[in-house]
Amino acid sequence: MKNLHHANIVIGKENCRNFVFNILLNDLNFNIKANPDFLLMEKEFLGIDDARDLERWVIGKPLIGEIKVSLIIVGSITDQAQNALLKVLEEPPMGTYIFINLENLGGLLATFLSRVRILKIPAISEKVEKSVDNLGLKFLNSDINTRFNLVCSLLKNKDKTPMKELIKSLEEIAYKNYSKNLTVNIAETKAMKNILTAKIFVSTRGSSPKMLLEWLSCML
Repeated sequence: MKNLHHANIVIGKENCRNFVFNILLNDLNFNIKANPDFLLMEKEFLGIDDARDLERWVIGKPLIGEIKVSLIIVGSITDQAQNALLKVLEEPPMGTYIFINLENLGGLLATFLSRVRILKIPAISEKVEKSVDNLGLKFLNSDINTRFNLVCSLLKNKDKTPMKELIKSLEEIAYKNYSKNLTVNIAETKAMKNILTAKIFVSTRGSSPKMLLEWLSCML
């Protein structure tokens, strides 16, 4: 992404973190891990006190480098908070980048929008979805060693979305076969249950898609 703006609104909740983290690595060579110059804030709504806290953080100097980044994930921003952030969004210190994640632009003031760049998280294309479905079929029809190799190949991508989508694909494929088969046996029922368990856990914060796929490799 060329000419990265200092203040950005990221629209869309799905895969927000990976979207922003990829921008930071590719455009700024900025790694968030154990980095005191990275601020992550998650709230249902951003109020005036939160805005003032963010303003104080922004005007402070970086601790270990020349770049500071904040990712604010919120459901909405109050009008007071938006007005309080106008100056910070317009002229933050050099090397400071702000990303605010919202589901949509509803409720944002025109003066607020005029100071930010709008970034939209791209949806997974149909081509990618088809590729994931094919990978799901290959996973189900392979032996355990091949399954582990497939998981390892997905690990080369820093984005965990393909692994999550693979688990979703496994569930969809298994459900189609399950619903079509009038003589479902115990093994098929157990397989369906395991896939659904993995799907539930992969959506929880801090889960490891890699570990869940390795577990499925052994259980299916």
